[in-house]
Amino acid sequence: MISQRELEELIKFSEKDERFGVAWRGALSQIRLRLHLESLGYTIEESQSNNVGAPDFVVNGKTLEHKRARSDVYSSGSMKAEFQKSRGRIPNRLYDDDFSDFVSADISHHTGIKNDYRYARTRDLRRHKEYPNKIASMQKVNESLWTSDLGTLIKESEE
Repeated sequence: MISQRELEELIKFSEKDERFGVAWRGALSQIRLRLHLESLGYTIEESQSNNVGAPDFVVNGKTLEHKRARSDVYSSGSMKAEFQKSRGRIPNRLYDDDFSDFVSADISHHTGIKNDYRYARTRDLRRHKEYPNKIASMQKVNESLWTSDLGTLIKESEE
């Protein structure tokens, strides 16, 4: 069991150590998404975290990879999410264009709204310019491609 004091120290450490902080905030975001989707009545299965590239969740039978939007934004103001494996070199670090049915991005820290997520079909993401069967690691989280309604995406995929 972790004490309140230890938890506070972990949070402080995450603010000092960039790599740990990214992992800590990413894990927390993933936990929050799972709890949020469960509260909405979705059936969730979690995948074991590894660097093979298995999507984080199976949601109502559809695979979903989750990321937390980066703190920095594009010059246009668009938020960005990084979709690539944590280890390896390109092209092995890049996800295949069919590795998951959907992706999600947690934008809560940008909007200040709890459980503010955007979802997109993986097949609609921008491709890597040198490896067309791979998705580009950096993706703009914009209104034209992304939606806050996962249910509609799931329904459309079943039609």
